[in-house]
Amino acid sequence: MDTNQLLAYEAIRFFIGPMMKFHLRLKIEGQENVPDNGAAVIACNHRSTMDPIILGYSVRNRYISFGAAAWSYKVPVYGHFHRAIGAFPLTLAGGEKSSEELDRGLELLDEGEIVGIFPEGGETIFDPGKAEKITPFKTGFARLALKARAPVIPVAIIGSGERRLPTVPGPIVEKMVKHPKSDKGYSSVIYKRAKCRIGLPLDLGDFYDRPINKKLLDLVTSKVRQIVMKLYNGDDLERFMTGEIPFDFAYERIGGRTKKLL
Repeated sequence: MDTNQLLAYEAIRFFIGPMMKFHLRLKIEGQENVPDNGAAVIACNHRSTMDPIILGYSVRNRYISFGAAAWSYKVPVYGHFHRAIGAFPLTLAGGEKSSEELDRGLELLDEGEIVGIFPEGGETIFDPGKAEKITPFKTGFARLALKARAPVIPVAIIGSGERRLPTVPGPIVEKMVKHPKSDKGYSSVIYKRAKCRIGLPLDLGDFYDRPINKKLLDLVTSKVRQIVMKLYNGDDLERFMTGEIPFDFAYERIGGRTKKLL
Protein backbone atom coordinates (compact mmCIF):
# COMPACT_ATOMS: atom_id res chain seq x y z
CA MET A 1 0.00 0.00 0.00
CA ASP A 2 1.14 3.52 -0.67
CA THR A 3 0.64 6.41 1.75
CA ASN A 4 -2.70 7.50 0.30
CA GLN A 5 -4.07 3.95 0.47
CA LEU A 6 -2.94 3.59 4.06
CA LEU A 7 -4.66 6.87 4.96
CA ALA A 8 -7.87 5.79 3.21
CA TYR A 9 -7.78 2.39 4.93
CA GLU A 10 -7.24 3.98 8.34
CA ALA A 11 -9.98 6.56 7.73
CA ILE A 12 -12.48 3.81 6.92
CA ARG A 13 -11.40 1.82 9.96
CA PHE A 14 -11.56 4.89 12.21
CA PHE A 15 -14.86 6.42 11.03
CA ILE A 16 -16.92 3.58 9.56
CA GLY A 17 -15.62 0.74 11.75
CA PRO A 18 -17.00 1.99 15.08
CA MET A 19 -20.39 2.76 13.51
CA MET A 20 -20.53 -0.73 12.06
CA LYS A 21 -19.42 -2.25 15.36
CA PHE A 22 -22.20 -0.39 17.19
CA HIS A 23 -24.84 -1.21 14.58
CA LEU A 24 -23.91 -4.90 14.40
CA ARG A 25 -22.96 -5.23 18.07
CA LEU A 26 -19.82 -6.72 16.58
CA LYS A 27 -17.91 -9.14 18.77
CA ILE A 28 -14.30 -9.90 17.93
CA GLU A 29 -12.55 -13.02 19.18
CA GLY A 30 -8.94 -14.04 18.66
CA GLN A 31 -7.46 -10.64 17.77
CA GLU A 32 -4.25 -11.71 19.47
CA ASN A 33 -3.77 -14.46 16.85
CA VAL A 34 -2.70 -11.97 14.17
CA PRO A 35 1.10 -11.52 14.35
CA ASP A 36 2.37 -7.96 14.66
CA ASN A 37 4.74 -8.45 11.74
CA GLY A 38 5.56 -10.85 8.94
CA ALA A 39 3.65 -12.19 5.96
CA ALA A 40 0.42 -14.17 6.31
CA VAL A 41 -2.60 -15.11 4.23
CA ILE A 42 -6.02 -14.62 5.78
CA ALA A 43 -8.69 -17.03 4.50
CA CYS A 44 -12.20 -15.92 5.45
CA ASN A 45 -15.73 -16.97 4.57
CA HIS A 46 -17.85 -14.50 2.62
CA ARG A 47 -21.63 -13.95 2.57
CA SER A 48 -21.97 -10.18 2.59
CA THR A 49 -20.41 -7.08 1.08
CA MET A 50 -19.99 -6.00 4.71
CA ASP A 51 -17.37 -8.70 5.29
CA PRO A 52 -14.23 -6.81 4.16
CA ILE A 53 -15.01 -3.88 6.46
CA ILE A 54 -15.80 -6.23 9.36
CA LEU A 55 -12.53 -8.10 8.79
CA GLY A 56 -10.46 -4.94 8.32
CA TYR A 57 -11.85 -3.45 11.53
CA SER A 58 -11.39 -6.69 13.49
CA VAL A 59 -7.69 -7.00 12.61
CA ARG A 60 -6.57 -3.90 14.47
CA ASN A 61 -2.78 -4.36 14.53
CA ARG A 62 -2.21 -4.79 10.78
CA TYR A 63 -3.37 -3.54 7.40
CA ILE A 64 -4.81 -6.17 5.05
CA SER A 65 -4.16 -6.12 1.32
CA PHE A 66 -7.40 -7.64 0.04
CA GLY A 67 -7.74 -9.72 -3.08
CA ALA A 68 -11.02 -8.55 -4.62
CA ALA A 69 -12.98 -10.15 -7.46
CA ALA A 70 -11.90 -8.57 -10.74
CA TRP A 71 -15.52 -7.98 -11.77
CA SER A 72 -16.14 -5.85 -8.68
CA TYR A 73 -13.86 -3.15 -10.10
CA LYS A 74 -16.52 -2.51 -12.76
CA VAL A 75 -19.23 -1.90 -10.16
CA PRO A 76 -19.79 1.76 -9.20
CA VAL A 77 -18.48 2.59 -5.70
CA TYR A 78 -16.94 -0.88 -5.18
CA GLY A 79 -14.18 -0.26 -7.70
CA HIS A 80 -13.27 3.10 -6.18
CA PHE A 81 -13.35 1.59 -2.70
CA HIS A 82 -11.02 -1.26 -3.64
CA ARG A 83 -8.52 1.01 -5.36
CA ALA A 84 -8.60 3.46 -2.46
CA ILE A 85 -7.57 0.83 0.11
CA GLY A 86 -4.96 -0.89 -2.05
CA ALA A 87 -6.86 -4.06 -2.92
CA PHE A 88 -5.71 -6.05 -5.94
CA PRO A 89 -7.99 -7.81 -8.47
CA LEU A 90 -8.43 -11.58 -8.69
CA THR A 91 -10.03 -13.38 -11.62
CA LEU A 92 -12.08 -16.11 -10.02
CA ALA A 93 -12.30 -18.32 -13.10
CA GLY A 94 -8.58 -19.13 -13.05
CA GLY A 95 -6.33 -19.22 -16.10
CA GLU A 96 -3.36 -17.09 -17.16
CA LYS A 97 -4.94 -13.83 -16.01
CA SER A 98 -5.60 -15.28 -12.58
CA SER A 99 -1.98 -16.42 -12.29
CA GLU A 100 -0.74 -12.92 -13.10
CA GLU A 101 -2.99 -11.43 -10.44
CA LEU A 102 -1.88 -13.99 -7.85
CA ASP A 103 1.67 -12.82 -8.56
CA ARG A 104 0.67 -9.43 -7.15
CA GLY A 105 -0.42 -11.16 -3.95
CA LEU A 106 2.90 -12.96 -3.88
CA GLU A 107 4.78 -9.65 -4.17
CA LEU A 108 2.85 -8.29 -1.19
CA LEU A 109 3.64 -11.37 0.87
CA ASP A 110 7.30 -11.11 -0.07
CA GLU A 111 7.18 -7.57 1.35
CA GLY A 112 5.91 -8.96 4.65
CA GLU A 113 2.27 -7.86 4.27
CA ILE A 114 -0.95 -9.65 5.16
CA VAL A 115 -3.06 -10.67 2.18
CA GLY A 116 -6.77 -11.25 2.75
CA ILE A 117 -8.65 -13.67 0.50
CA PHE A 118 -12.29 -14.75 0.46
CA PRO A 119 -11.82 -18.23 -1.08
CA GLU A 120 -15.51 -18.86 -1.72
CA GLY A 121 -15.37 -16.28 -4.47
CA GLY A 122 -18.83 -15.17 -5.52
CA GLU A 123 -20.70 -18.36 -4.75
CA THR A 124 -22.36 -17.29 -1.50
CA ILE A 125 -22.53 -13.67 -2.64
CA PHE A 126 -24.67 -14.63 -5.65
CA ASP A 127 -26.63 -17.37 -3.93
CA PRO A 128 -26.82 -16.57 -0.20
CA GLY A 129 -30.06 -18.51 0.15
CA LYS A 130 -28.25 -21.83 -0.13
CA ALA A 131 -28.50 -24.03 2.96
CA GLU A 132 -24.73 -24.45 3.08
CA LYS A 133 -23.28 -21.47 4.92
CA ILE A 134 -19.72 -21.96 3.69
CA THR A 135 -19.29 -23.21 0.13
CA PRO A 136 -16.17 -25.00 -1.21
CA PHE A 137 -13.03 -22.85 -1.29
CA LYS A 138 -11.02 -22.07 -4.39
CA THR A 139 -7.33 -22.92 -4.13
CA GLY A 140 -5.67 -19.57 -4.93
CA PHE A 141 -5.03 -18.65 -1.29
CA ALA A 142 -3.31 -22.00 -0.67
CA ARG A 143 -1.06 -21.53 -3.69
CA LEU A 144 -0.10 -18.07 -2.43
CA ALA A 145 0.70 -19.30 1.07
CA LEU A 146 2.77 -22.22 -0.15
CA LYS A 147 4.73 -20.15 -2.67
CA ALA A 148 5.42 -17.39 -0.15
CA ARG A 149 6.05 -19.88 2.67
CA ALA A 150 3.58 -17.92 4.77
CA PRO A 151 1.10 -19.13 7.40
CA VAL A 152 -2.64 -19.12 6.79
CA ILE A 153 -4.86 -17.38 9.34
CA PRO A 154 -8.39 -18.85 9.23
CA VAL A 155 -11.18 -16.40 10.00
CA ALA A 156 -14.93 -16.86 10.29
CA ILE A 157 -17.46 -14.04 10.11
CA ILE A 158 -20.70 -15.16 11.70
CA GLY A 159 -23.68 -13.04 10.77
CA SER A 160 -27.14 -13.36 12.26
CA GLY A 161 -30.48 -11.84 11.41
CA GLU A 162 -29.63 -11.70 7.71
CA ARG A 163 -31.65 -9.40 5.50
CA ARG A 164 -31.64 -9.07 1.73
CA LEU A 165 -31.47 -5.71 0.00
CA PRO A 166 -33.57 -5.07 -3.13
CA THR A 167 -32.44 -7.13 -6.12
CA VAL A 168 -30.44 -5.50 -8.88
CA PRO A 169 -31.94 -6.85 -12.15
CA GLY A 170 -30.02 -9.53 -14.02
CA PRO A 171 -29.44 -7.54 -17.25
CA ILE A 172 -27.66 -4.82 -15.27
CA VAL A 173 -25.58 -7.29 -13.28
CA GLU A 174 -24.57 -9.22 -16.42
CA LYS A 175 -23.00 -6.08 -17.91
CA MET A 176 -20.57 -5.90 -15.01
CA VAL A 177 -20.22 -9.46 -13.74
CA LYS A 178 -19.26 -12.63 -15.61
CA HIS A 179 -20.78 -15.26 -13.35
CA PRO A 180 -23.11 -18.20 -14.14
CA LYS A 181 -25.76 -16.79 -11.79
CA SER A 182 -25.48 -13.11 -12.68
CA ASP A 183 -28.53 -13.33 -15.00
CA LYS A 184 -30.69 -13.90 -11.91
CA GLY A 185 -29.72 -10.53 -10.47
CA TYR A 186 -27.95 -9.65 -7.28
CA SER A 187 -29.34 -9.04 -3.81
CA SER A 188 -26.79 -8.16 -1.15
CA VAL A 189 -27.00 -9.66 2.32
CA ILE A 190 -26.64 -7.45 5.37
CA TYR A 191 -26.38 -8.66 8.95
CA LYS A 192 -28.30 -7.54 12.00
CA ARG A 193 -25.58 -8.86 14.32
CA ALA A 194 -22.09 -10.13 13.60
CA LYS A 195 -19.09 -11.81 15.16
CA CYS A 196 -15.56 -12.15 13.79
CA ARG A 197 -13.62 -15.14 15.07
CA ILE A 198 -9.90 -15.20 14.22
CA GLY A 199 -8.11 -18.52 14.40
CA LEU A 200 -4.51 -19.37 15.15
CA PRO A 201 -2.05 -19.13 12.23
CA LEU A 202 -1.67 -22.47 10.48
CA ASP A 203 1.89 -23.57 9.84
CA LEU A 204 2.25 -25.13 6.37
CA GLY A 205 5.99 -25.70 6.83
CA ASP A 206 5.86 -29.47 6.29
CA PHE A 207 4.53 -28.84 2.77
CA TYR A 208 6.91 -26.10 1.61
CA ASP A 209 9.35 -28.40 -0.17
CA ARG A 210 6.70 -30.50 -1.89
CA PRO A 211 5.56 -29.90 -5.49
CA ILE A 212 2.64 -27.49 -5.54
CA ASN A 213 0.22 -29.71 -7.44
CA LYS A 214 -3.54 -30.26 -7.41
CA LYS A 215 -3.34 -32.94 -4.72
CA LEU A 216 -1.48 -30.67 -2.31
CA LEU A 217 -3.62 -27.61 -3.08
CA ASP A 218 -6.84 -29.57 -2.61
CA LEU A 219 -5.61 -30.97 0.70
CA VAL A 220 -4.56 -27.61 2.15
CA THR A 221 -7.69 -25.87 0.83
CA SER A 222 -10.03 -28.52 2.21
CA LYS A 223 -8.43 -28.53 5.66
CA VAL A 224 -8.46 -24.74 5.95
CA ARG A 225 -12.14 -24.69 4.95
CA GLN A 226 -12.93 -27.28 7.62
CA ILE A 227 -11.18 -25.14 10.22
CA VAL A 228 -13.08 -22.03 9.12
CA MET A 229 -16.28 -24.05 9.50
CA LYS A 230 -15.20 -25.08 13.02
CA LEU A 231 -14.62 -21.42 13.88
CA TYR A 232 -17.97 -20.49 12.34
CA ASN A 233 -19.80 -23.08 14.42
CA GLY A 234 -17.79 -22.44 17.58
CA ASP A 235 -16.41 -26.00 17.66
CA ASP A 236 -12.95 -27.08 18.86
CA LEU A 237 -11.93 -23.51 19.66
CA GLU A 238 -9.33 -24.89 22.07
CA ARG A 239 -7.50 -26.29 19.04
CA PHE A 240 -8.14 -23.65 16.41
CA MET A 241 -8.45 -20.34 18.26
CA THR A 242 -7.05 -20.39 21.80
CA GLY A 243 -4.32 -23.01 21.34
CA GLU A 244 -5.08 -24.76 24.63
CA ILE A 245 -4.93 -28.04 22.70
CA PRO A 246 -2.01 -28.21 20.24
CA PHE A 247 -2.84 -28.87 16.58
CA ASP A 248 -0.45 -29.93 13.84
CA PHE A 249 -1.79 -28.96 10.42
CA ALA A 250 0.17 -31.61 8.49
CA TYR A 251 -0.18 -34.53 10.89
CA GLU A 252 -3.71 -34.27 12.23
CA ARG A 253 -7.15 -34.52 10.80
CA ILE A 254 -9.57 -31.77 11.74
CA GLY A 255 -11.77 -34.23 13.63
CA GLY A 256 -8.97 -35.94 15.51
CA ARG A 257 -5.32 -36.96 15.58
CA THR A 258 -4.00 -39.26 12.89
CA LYS A 259 -0.93 -40.08 10.80
CA LYS A 260 0.61 -37.58 8.41
CA LEU A 261 -1.76 -36.98 5.52
CA LEU A 262 0.60 -36.39 2.61
